[in-house]
Amino acid sequence: MNALSFLRPTALAPLQSPYRFSDPSLIPRSRLHPPRSAAALNSPRGFGPSPRKSGKNRKSDKRPGFDEDDEDEIEDEDDGGGIIPEAVTNRMMRRMGVSIGIPLFVGLLFFPFFYYLKAVAKLDVPSWVPVLVSFFFFGASLLGISYGIVSASWDPLREGSFLGWTEAQRNWPVFWQSLRGGGRLKGK
Repeated sequence: MNALSFLRPTALAPLQSPYRFSDPSLIPRSRLHPPRSAAALNSPRGFGPSPRKSGKNRKSDKRPGFDEDDEDEIEDEDDGGGIIPEAVTNRMMRRMGVSIGIPLFVGLLFFPFFYYLKAVAKLDVPSWVPVLVSFFFFGASLLGISYGIVSASWDPLREGSFLGWTEAQRNWPVFWQSLRGGGRLKGK
């Protein structure tokens, strides 16, 4: 009988916490306020122009041959470097809406179509056919996100072609380089 003593119910000790929650001063600060990322606090990026730093806050470079004029030229070159113009953004959104919406809508229309074939027309449609068709059309709408961005003309003054194939051929290398972490094109 002693061999089966582990099956006997025993009283469990209540769980004890190292912190008494009735006294908030004992809760560590890291639990009250989680640490924020330094990158998020120091360098927020938005859609608008970057704020210009005043001359008092900037550190001046004391290297020989470096003038204040050179610093102004560097700032002028850097203005608008990461900002997409509104005309280009609207163009991308329209193209994304079309290149995502059409395959998604067609993919969703196939569900009632296959239901009709199975329930009303009494056709024996294998279950893998709707899966394959929806996989194809939903995958095409997923690719439409990238194609909508790349097929739009990135020049704010030029509209581009109807399908955007020439723009896509021009913009794909830039798109892939930005995904790989290249940021800006080298040679500029």
